[in-house]
Amino acid sequence: MPTPWRLHVLGPPALIRPDGTLLACDRRTAGLMTYLAVEGPTHRHAIARMLWPGIPDTMARNNLIQALRRLEKHTRSVLITRAPLLALAPDVAVDLKELLDGTVTAVSGTGGLEGLELDDAPDFTEWLMATRARLGQVRERDAQRAVDEAVARGDVAGALVLARHLLDLDPLSELGHRVLMRLHTLDGDRPSALRVYRRYKTRLARELGAEPHPDIVQLARDIDAGRLPRAPEQPRIPMAVLRPPHLIGREDAWARMEEAWAAGKTIYLAGAPGVGKTRLAQDFARSKGPALYLQGRPGEQDVPFSGAVRNARARLAAAPHVQLPEWVRDELARVLPEFRQGETPEPLLDEQERLQFFQAHLEMVRLTSGGYVATITDDIQYYDQATMDLGVFFLSQGATLGGHGDVPRHLIVYRRDEFPPESQRTVERHVNSGSAVRIDVEPLPEAAVTDLLSSLAVPDAPQVSGLITHSTGGNVQYVLEAVKHLYETGSFTLDGPRDLPASMATIIHQRLQRLSPTAVQVARAAAVLRTDISIERVAELLNASLLTIAAAWEELEVAQVLTGERFSHDLVQENVLMTTPAPVRQILHRSAARLLALHAAPPAVIASHWHAAGEPAHAAEWFARAAQAARATLRVQEAADLYRAAAQAHQDAGDEVQASALLQLARDAAGQRPAP
Repeated sequence: MPTPWRLHVLGPPALIRPDGTLLACDRRTAGLMTYLAVEGPTHRHAIARMLWPGIPDTMARNNLIQALRRLEKHTRSVLITRAPLLALAPDVAVDLKELLDGTVTAVSGTGGLEGLELDDAPDFTEWLMATRARLGQVRERDAQRAVDEAVARGDVAGALVLARHLLDLDPLSELGHRVLMRLHTLDGDRPSALRVYRRYKTRLARELGAEPHPDIVQLARDIDAGRLPRAPEQPRIPMAVLRPPHLIGREDAWARMEEAWAAGKTIYLAGAPGVGKTRLAQDFARSKGPALYLQGRPGEQDVPFSGAVRNARARLAAAPHVQLPEWVRDELARVLPEFRQGETPEPLLDEQERLQFFQAHLEMVRLTSGGYVATITDDIQYYDQATMDLGVFFLSQGATLGGHGDVPRHLIVYRRDEFPPESQRTVERHVNSGSAVRIDVEPLPEAAVTDLLSSLAVPDAPQVSGLITHSTGGNVQYVLEAVKHLYETGSFTLDGPRDLPASMATIIHQRLQRLSPTAVQVARAAAVLRTDISIERVAELLNASLLTIAAAWEELEVAQVLTGERFSHDLVQENVLMTTPAPVRQILHRSAARLLALHAAPPAVIASHWHAAGEPAHAAEWFARAAQAARATLRVQEAADLYRAAAQAHQDAGDEVQASALLQLARDAAGQRPAP
């Protein structure tokens, strides 16, 4: 199915191309498209009379024809078909129509359609007022449903946020005030519930000269008399489960790390996801002094120097006092747009220029390493090859990093089974040289699991540890997810854990199912965005208010799905993405591609979203742009790979000519050699 055009009218009218480009759209044209979306195919003369009243019919019809022609010329597409009736083309989506049909839910937003008013078209204005009233009813219905779902889950705090939205929709809504009063009572806050009633009564008298309905009067009396129940306390997951207070079962690995540290060696920690590598690295480094923590992120593998860019920004943010030399800033500007002054830097042309580019990064690292005894580089399996090559260069120049022998030690962490073969060989060469040691971090045995459960105050830890060890394989993160499951179900009896699902993916999925629909939607959007997660960006992606997203974000943090602006663990993020229905994933990827294009994200990231959305033609365009960006930094192998990806995408889209041309570019890039 082709990517649709989109017309947004729930804010300022905006017409959006399938590639995400925004086009200007005058209000009469936007009104025409909105009317056809809501009312369906309509006779031309009816539309003409409604939009151009008070003039002869022939002139009104001519105005309509000219408006349609202008729209086609402006968009180079047929968005409104003409025969036999005027109708919106099938590939045009209108946000208002989606909301009215229930395709999307409206738990946020109070405005809409304000940009469609036509002072000289009273019939259209009357239709607009009726549609706006219908929109208000839908929003009130969706808000009420969201409140009910939150209350059913026991999330009274979240329900209160949603209930206030009911009053945003209609400040004099009796329903909204009754819901808010009941929720304050459920939350054990009778004074707030009664204040809501008094404010409603005062406002009703002031603005309408009316008295409250007897039903809400009686509700206030019942609340005042304490005749309404309050909600039972919901089990909360202790924060210690997010980060256990003690490192358990790592004595042997710690001893080997101490030996490597004393010998001045780089330490590699390898193991399965969730086995506890990061915690081991952080606790060990902190035992030595201040450490700088850097981390790879999923989705960055195909973007040359994306890991280096993230690390550079983290280093500079941690050392704001550092003033970089002008030549360093000029070189870093190749990958850091914030350092550019005017035009984009010229591409790298030979090995000498590439070496100077690397040395600029090295100088930045040297200047920002002061005060740290160690640098932890985590999840390097997500690093792009360009960043890996830069890291090898840094390690080869280690003696010059700190100056006067004050060189921060390196702890490097990665997932053993997800590490690229070339990177594995690099680690092996480093270890075989005697300059590094690799330590495999293994799952915990049952005795250590028992100790971990006891440290988390899990009742009957010795009795349940066997089952939990069997269910989790001793993987630390899986053990913690199992403990969260026990806290959320409230069952710690000997029989209770026997209901523990064998699959940790099932446990995580069950935890997600206990969340509100809005929180699940936010988690899915964040999982799709991968490296670009923030409350603001998720709000943009879902076209929702920050208030709504913030409430859902808080719910996800309480459930320990998110922590700050990232997932509590990569395994949780991977499970959210895996359990998102494929059609929903595609819609989110499509929206993410458009959104990130507006935010000037790296072309390879945008291409990957179009690819995941099932839009090969768009993916091909952005893969080609990513290849050009790779060649500009002399990353000829990555450029060749990206040109091949673009060629394959064109082939999937049925464009053999473009596919052939891009394959030739791939061959040219693969055969490119820097000038001597």
